[in-house]
Amino acid sequence: MMIPGSYNASNVHRDIDREIQRLYTQVLLSWDKEARTLARFGLNDCMSVLELGSGPGFFTQKLLTWLPNIAVIAVEVDPILVLRPKHQLQDKIGKRLQIIEASVMDTGLKESSFDFAVARLLFQHLPDPSGAAKEILRVLKPGGKLVITDIDQDIESIVDPPISKFPSLLLDNDSHLQTSQGGNARIGRRLRRILKEVGFKNLDLEAIVFNSDELGVEGFL
Repeated sequence: MMIPGSYNASNVHRDIDREIQRLYTQVLLSWDKEARTLARFGLNDCMSVLELGSGPGFFTQKLLTWLPNIAVIAVEVDPILVLRPKHQLQDKIGKRLQIIEASVMDTGLKESSFDFAVARLLFQHLPDPSGAAKEILRVLKPGGKLVITDIDQDIESIVDPPISKFPSLLLDNDSHLQTSQGGNARIGRRLRRILKEVGFKNLDLEAIVFNSDELGVEGFL
């Protein structure tokens, strides 16, 4: 399957194990705030949940542990990443978890199937975010909710003492590379407009900032 967009763990990263570890650390650092956000927007233990761009399953595992009665369908397009959660979450597959290798642009899932959808650090990599939003709206039940957690490079985390300018230059270079591959490191400012145009209602947008006193400078590095 061809994997469109600006992120492809299977091909981009020479050391896939190191990339998997980075994704694991990322989930550990952000989970508490992300869980509070999901709860505030209405995720509860009686829902059917769609996780889009589920990667190696670390966030999936957090969801299943936090809410022991939810049923999750996890959609991931990268075949290498699909194999990881199938191994580490095999005791939950078929009971509360289904993992599908598919694109967010065409999930193949039934219309009006889910109470809640989560798209975490996905939209920044999509050449056609509007197309993805349309597909998500199609599979959500009437009144269902979508929570997107993503980035906008100009809204930075608070790090004290400041990190040198060198990482900022790396971020700028990475942003240009991401754009050349169809992604957008400043997708955050466009999300509300995208969702409104495809038919989502009752939109909300807020910035969540991470602080080095909370996570440690090492986490940002």
